[in-house]
Amino acid sequence: MNLEFLIKRTIYENKKVSQRDLSKQFFVSLGKINSIMKELESKGDIIKNNKSNNYELSETAMIDLKKHKVDAAIIFACGMGVRLAPLTYDTPKSFIKIKGERMIERQIKQLKSAGIEDITIMVGFMKEKFDYLIDKFNVKLVYNREYKYKNTLSTFYHARDLMRGKNVYICVSDVYISENIYHEYECETYYIGAFYEDCKNEWRYVTNSKNEIKGVVLGGKNDFCLVGPAFLTKEFLDKFIPMIEAYYNESSTDNFYWEDVLVRNFKNLPTIYLYKLGDKSIFEFDTLEDLKRFDKENTEFGSEAISFVSRAFNIKDNEIENIEIIKEGMTNHSYKFTYKGIKYLARVPGNDTESFINRKVEYEIFEKLKDKNITEEIIYFDKEKGYKISKYFENSSTIDINNDEELKSCFMLYKKLHSYDIEVSGCADIMKGVKTYIDIIKNRNIVVPYEDFDEVVNRAYEIESEISKYNRKRVLCHGDPNPYNILKTSMGYKIIDFEYGGMADPLSDIALFGAYVGFDLEKTFALYEVYKNCDVSKEIKVSDNDISNAKISDSDARKLIKYYMAIGGLFNAVWAMVLSFMTNADYGTFGMDGYRTFKNMCKAS
Repeated sequence: MNLEFLIKRTIYENKKVSQRDLSKQFFVSLGKINSIMKELESKGDIIKNNKSNNYELSETAMIDLKKHKVDAAIIFACGMGVRLAPLTYDTPKSFIKIKGERMIERQIKQLKSAGIEDITIMVGFMKEKFDYLIDKFNVKLVYNREYKYKNTLSTFYHARDLMRGKNVYICVSDVYISENIYHEYECETYYIGAFYEDCKNEWRYVTNSKNEIKGVVLGGKNDFCLVGPAFLTKEFLDKFIPMIEAYYNESSTDNFYWEDVLVRNFKNLPTIYLYKLGDKSIFEFDTLEDLKRFDKENTEFGSEAISFVSRAFNIKDNEIENIEIIKEGMTNHSYKFTYKGIKYLARVPGNDTESFINRKVEYEIFEKLKDKNITEEIIYFDKEKGYKISKYFENSSTIDINNDEELKSCFMLYKKLHSYDIEVSGCADIMKGVKTYIDIIKNRNIVVPYEDFDEVVNRAYEIESEISKYNRKRVLCHGDPNPYNILKTSMGYKIIDFEYGGMADPLSDIALFGAYVGFDLEKTFALYEVYKNCDVSKEIKVSDNDISNAKISDSDARKLIKYYMAIGGLFNAVWAMVLSFMTNADYGTFGMDGYRTFKNMCKAS
């Protein structure tokens, strides 16, 4: 570690710095600092002002300092920050506010304060969110398309041309840096290490007496651990970038951090030093609880995924307790939490879901069902975006489709829903849903993986025409009937999530349930028999002309169920295409199975 350079730079930045300050800053003895200061004075690099007792740099020393100008900074901000959910459901981790300031904005300001203007942010997850930073701070954005399935080795690789021939800071966007650690001038390659009392889950560097890094180990106590950022000289990068390229092109390195290349090549690279920071200089947050402990006064974390809850209860973000992530749904995220000893469930809508889900109709359905004791108790509902808070069902479970009694209870619930004298403004026409997704596929140029897609769609229009001939009366239907939307609770069976609800033929709910769980026509028609024999008249006044009890021949019912199952299968196929495109999620064979259901129903007699 070049202490002469570091002392000269510190005097340039702060003429009032004392030898004791330098000793503390660089973790070396006061005697060592005193010895180097005397050497610098004898060489004429620093000059002591006897009146102020401050030091100043000589003109020669200043010329030498300027040879080591930092040229640029690259901020890695591609990751999804899954461990900080639910904050990161709709917000990049680096946008989380600490002490009222977004972490990435604070770091950009610190870099600019150090005289670094060439700043590039490598983006991936929620890349569009970063656009405003171009105008606010004059930074550049570079998109890493591989962010979801490759680690930071990929990010470094895609940034490599921005580093060639430059002295560069490599920064991580999701740390809070209390005091500015960046400088206008740097002379040697180093990695920042922060002091941890407990290093059990942290990588810590092994160094020699000169603070040269010689290796890494996991765990330990009272040591300096890898936390970033790093500074790489142009000479170091000349040797390091070819290594990055070589490792990137290997087939087994998708999960590599860029530091994995570093660790494997210490002996083949120029010296890299460990720069030590105290335990109150730089902070990394792995969980929401870490964040709450650090910033106890925070009123807003900067994430709508949690702020809508605090607004609903008129509390601070950090007053929400016992947050626990629930398994993700196909279009939404959910988490449970506690407020004043009561458990609630918060739903965070998936990105852009308002483009194909009518939240106003969903709200209307909940309003009209709120006194029916058939669904969840809604505490808060955002009619524009779909954020929702409901009472949490303790010890609940979904139904078992192989249990006849549970299936009967499920279809008794559907029968009740269909028998209510309720009308809403939206429809649950499954073919309308198919058309909506086909329009999205066309408008967004989504690649269709099925060779005979046009033929299948044309057949679906023919089926729609056949369905229309029956002129069935519409009642309130769920629109997305499946085992995950029926809960067994201590208060009885409940039907939840009316995102696709509206007015429709009740036979469509039966058929769509069968299509979702992969039943064939015979098994699904058996569900209709169960449904037909459900008697809800003791709970609901059912009029003679109510569609759920209307006379229809078994042959006609069978034919309609077959048609609805076909359209439902196609709906699942186009839904999976659109959602995979929008979220990069892998829905397995869900869409493909639905496509096959369509074809099987077309062949069924």
